[in-house]
Amino acid sequence: MERNLLVKGGLVYDHDGDVHKPSKRDILILGDEISVIEKNIEIEKSTNAEVIDASNHLVVPGLINAHYHSHDTLCRGLFEDLPLEFWLLYTLPMGTFRSRDEIRLRTLVGALESLRCGITTVQDMLGLIPMTEENIDVVLDAYEEIGERVIFSPMVFDIPAVGMLRHRDLLPPEIQEMMGTQAGKPKEQLDMLEAQIRRRPAGGVTHWAVGPFAPQRCTIELLSGCADLANRHDLGVYIHVYETRGQVVMAREMYGEYGGSFINYLDEAGILNHRLNIAHSVWICREEMDQMAAADAGAILCFNSNMKLKSGISPMRDMRDAGMRVGLGCDNCSGSDVQNMFQAMKAYCMLGSVSDPQPGTPLSQEALRHGTLGSARSACMAHQIGALKVGYKADMMLINMNDTAYLPYNSAARQLVYSETGRSIDTVIIDGKVVMKDRVVQTINEEDLRLEVSELMRSFIPEYEKVVKEREVAIPYLKEAHQRVWDTDLGLRRFIARTQYGDGGLP
Repeated sequence: MERNLLVKGGLVYDHDGDVHKPSKRDILILGDEISVIEKNIEIEKSTNAEVIDASNHLVVPGLINAHYHSHDTLCRGLFEDLPLEFWLLYTLPMGTFRSRDEIRLRTLVGALESLRCGITTVQDMLGLIPMTEENIDVVLDAYEEIGERVIFSPMVFDIPAVGMLRHRDLLPPEIQEMMGTQAGKPKEQLDMLEAQIRRRPAGGVTHWAVGPFAPQRCTIELLSGCADLANRHDLGVYIHVYETRGQVVMAREMYGEYGGSFINYLDEAGILNHRLNIAHSVWICREEMDQMAAADAGAILCFNSNMKLKSGISPMRDMRDAGMRVGLGCDNCSGSDVQNMFQAMKAYCMLGSVSDPQPGTPLSQEALRHGTLGSARSACMAHQIGALKVGYKADMMLINMNDTAYLPYNSAARQLVYSETGRSIDTVIIDGKVVMKDRVVQTINEEDLRLEVSELMRSFIPEYEKVVKEREVAIPYLKEAHQRVWDTDLGLRRFIARTQYGDGGLP
């Protein structure tokens, strides 16, 4: 018999209601969906329902991390003070050709942290090399085991990893080989994705998306195939665009037939539409923002990893002015070191404040929308997840207001964004199932997971140290290529708080 839930007496956060002082409501969950939201639901209306006491709790829609990679979860805390192109030198080998046990463990580690921080859905844009049925099953089985909702998009690319670098001609052949000189064929990868989507169709906590790596790593043929696949299966598309300064230099200098614009390149491939989401978009220009907005294409902003990896700050206020669609993400565990959307939402508001001295800063309720409904829309799931509404999936978190973050309690939206860390979450419901109750995860044995990870790291860390040592020889070449990128004047500024900017000589 199906187990139902009655979440009783909580302050239910409604994006369209009073975001500062939500009303007390009960939520009846039948199966995996929200059936009723109203005051004082009688227990006899909810046959076989388990009652969850939500008194003195905020009941908040589950957060949706719209940009994440589970492949380097075990690299948390290993890197600092590295620009992205240097960081890739070490992270790429530590995420590919791994054992199935390791793939399972790294997936569970990221999912565990996510649900503990109120993230009920992750968009896992996974670098799964090799992309085999067995490895795909390991990942999806792990998400189902722990109960975390996933929008899964194994990354595809037909231009090697060294193609990420401008001035890669400065690198000797052996250094280029370190960065990566192999790539798959478009049709083989697309056929593989098609087969997996049909073999394991969306259902329960499993959903699909399409993940071409980046414009500079995908031919028109592959991008067009991705667009077709997404259209036929009604899926979102996620791709890294303009994450670093080097990428916009590459677009302007190497993609002249497309007006020096990766957005034009995506348009030529037929992928610039309501399904498209460009992750990062730090170095996008205003004309391209208008182009994106006109196509109803969106950006996934990942401020914390962009700052840590020295990429700069996405121009979110210009995106607002252009009317661009926006979602929020946390990115890699080695790029931001944490899967915490409260940090992502706070960064959105705070960096908006230091982008312009005039009023008009993004507000907390806007950040909450982006971290829920905006991220849901990126996956073409805006009417299924991201809000507490009748007919939506039952994904939510219960926040204990005895925590000092709510002492005193003046505004749900502001205190969720500016004060909350995830510390006060004591219950998480995903797909109508209680996956964490009283801060105890119900679906897996955390202690067993910790022991397994601890054992694995005994071999993982020596392997990582060997990679670092072997790849030291590449650093001088990367530094020279990096400097050439920064010596190129673009007329764009994405750094703050310097009396003299390293933005191509701009004041």
